Amino acid sequence: MNEENFVFKSLHVSHLSHDGAMSLFQSTYALALPFREHIGTTANAILTELIENTDTCRAQTHRPRKSPLSVTVKALRKTCNDLLAEMKRTISFSAKSSNDTLNKAGKMLKLFFSPNWNVQKEALHTQIEITALILEKYHADPNVVAAGQTIGIDSIVAQLQTTNAQLEKIFSDRIEETSSRPASGTELRPAANESYMQFCTAIEQAARYTPNNEVIELFNVMNVHRKTAHKLLARKKKEVSNNE
Repeated sequence: MNEENFVFKSLHVSHLSHDGAMSLFQSTYALALPFREHIGTTANAILTELIENTDTCRAQTHRPRKSPLSVTVKALRKTCNDLLAEMKRTISFSAKSSNDTLNKAGKMLKLFFSPNWNVQKEALHTQIEITALILEKYHADPNVVAAGQTIGIDSIVAQLQTTNAQLEKIFSDRIEETSSRPASGTELRPAANESYMQFCTAIEQAARYTPNNEVIELFNVMNVHRKTAHKLLARKKKEVSNNE
């Protein structure tokens, strides 16, 4: 791949809410830890600093009272996960069916969904984003849609799409609500911001100039998280603009 392909999605980290930033930083270092032996000495040193600064900032942050929206978010996520589980059971059963039509349709769908088979294990914002993308691709492929109708998951897919959209909306509302609350760890935020940006730069340069499969994999998954954060920021900015 060309060097220009390894450029992270633009993201104004300082514009993120405090909790949003801490979630992004923590998920980033959690993603990076399994790749430590592949990212080089400099990136490792910065990763250590990112972990320390993020954890210190989180520890000093005054945790606000639980948002009343959290109950709804939890319930909607459970519904999404239950629908995903039901869909996967149906696909797996069909892929093993002795009925040739069901077998072929099940195998096609198993192949289609396999890259994100365990999407429910991702961080919530990532799960929402990936689920929406999967369903968009699903509806864009007539053959996949036909296979879904054959094994009877079309109604499950429709419910999942509706519930995931509701979850995305409530999750965004909860972020907006909590971001307006003061946090005592905000004075430590700039150091965590800087560590995160330095780590992104290190991984970006490694992907461009000293790439290996592990670095490229890490780059790609980090970029998914940056795109999700960017999308949330853009939507919040649009909502503010509409209210003015």
